[in-house]
Amino acid sequence: MRHIKLSEHIFKKGKFITPFNNLPMVKEFEDEKSWAYGRMPEYLWIGLILNHYGRDEGLRKSYNIISLLHKLAPNLYTARLSEILKLDTDVQEALFEYVVSIGAKEVLNPLTVFLTVSKAPTFAKYFYCPNVSASERCETLVFTMSRIADHQSNDATDIRFVVLYFSVLSGKLHLHQSQIDLLRSYPVCDHADESMRMIRPTVRATEMTILTFEKVDSLFLKEFWRCVSEMTDCNIFVTKFPSENREFTAYMERLHELFGYLSDLFVTTAPLDEKMVVLLGLATYSYKRLKEIYELRAFNSIAGRSCVRVMIEDYIMMKYLVKNEQSHDNIWREYQLYGIGLYKLVLSRYREFKASGESHFDEKYIELLVNEFKSEEFIDMDTKYFDKQNIRLKAESVNEKELYGLYYDYDSSFEHGLWGAIRESSLLKCDNPAHKYHCVPDVEDEIRLKTVLPDCIMIMNKTVSFLNEIYGIPQQMLNGVINFELKPIDNQD
Repeated sequence: MRHIKLSEHIFKKGKFITPFNNLPMVKEFEDEKSWAYGRMPEYLWIGLILNHYGRDEGLRKSYNIISLLHKLAPNLYTARLSEILKLDTDVQEALFEYVVSIGAKEVLNPLTVFLTVSKAPTFAKYFYCPNVSASERCETLVFTMSRIADHQSNDATDIRFVVLYFSVLSGKLHLHQSQIDLLRSYPVCDHADESMRMIRPTVRATEMTILTFEKVDSLFLKEFWRCVSEMTDCNIFVTKFPSENREFTAYMERLHELFGYLSDLFVTTAPLDEKMVVLLGLATYSYKRLKEIYELRAFNSIAGRSCVRVMIEDYIMMKYLVKNEQSHDNIWREYQLYGIGLYKLVLSRYREFKASGESHFDEKYIELLVNEFKSEEFIDMDTKYFDKQNIRLKAESVNEKELYGLYYDYDSSFEHGLWGAIRESSLLKCDNPAHKYHCVPDVEDEIRLKTVLPDCIMIMNKTVSFLNEIYGIPQQMLNGVINFELKPIDNQD
């Protein structure tokens, strides 16, 4: 299946709109009409038959059952189980008696987990098997559901074919001759046949037209999902990427030596150079963030992604400041005062509202920083982006659009606690289809994210190379950093 390209989306008012959502008459099915939630439970009885007997025999038995169903209830136009259970008792008994006679009592027995005597007395009378435990019945249901949960799978398409065929028998659905010819060939063709590549989509698309006249039994669906979810256990699986176990102490040592050289260069040659202090300040901040996750071995963590985001922003800001240096009287002073102004804003709020209890915000120390070179009474507080451009526009202006689009946006989700990041890092997946594949909080910290080490090295090398363009780092020292070779990760934990 080809995914829709970003360029094919429609960008409107800050939002990328998928082409499907821009079509006036097209919208996604609500849950009760979707396959996984709304239709699969209704047709699970067909899935059990196909699963037990295999495709060929299962389709034959299903055909015989729906043919009898149409004869017994000619006004019924859907094979939904909820509608079958609403038929008169004598009709149900005639149908169920036939199903039992062809040896399918044990096949439909798992459904008695939720179709009990109190809820579906006639069904329970014919299909309940006292020698089959509730756990065994649930296990069969879950296994079958797992096979048919994907609406485009071959197993699900077989069910949808039976459903479609019954609607055609009922006379409610009228098809073109070409569609009828395809339907007739469906049960005699193997899924591996080339012709099925056209037949299967036709079956699925035509089956969905039944939704225009079908009735949805919300209570049946709610009871089904409540029952099977309560009676089955979670089946949690954990995503664990390889642990970052590579040795790169040599890289950090060479990086430390390089930053030591730049620091000495600043102190001895240009201690009052505002441009140099800003650029080295930004670069050193990135170095310290990298050093923190190196010492904590946090490359597989949420904090590691925060580090990547900060390093990218620092690098883009360095390039942006240098590029726009000539268009400002003193962009370096402006940048410092912008940041200090935001510190002053927090300090002012703290003075007015205070923090209850102990806080990591130290009022006295922050006050010293705010007033370090200029009285705070003369410092404005600008709450807009620095130089009135957000980081995306800054990235584009310094030709780092790809770095921003591929990395920064992704890692910003972790920084802001957006749902994508929460889902990836903090929720375990339940693989039980009876639980609708829900998620469970990762309280025990079992998830291991993919390492950010290669990205950190890539961004740090960009930062170092940029500093080299301005200050000329000794070649041997520079090569020791940017030519560091990171070995392939060891997949064994």
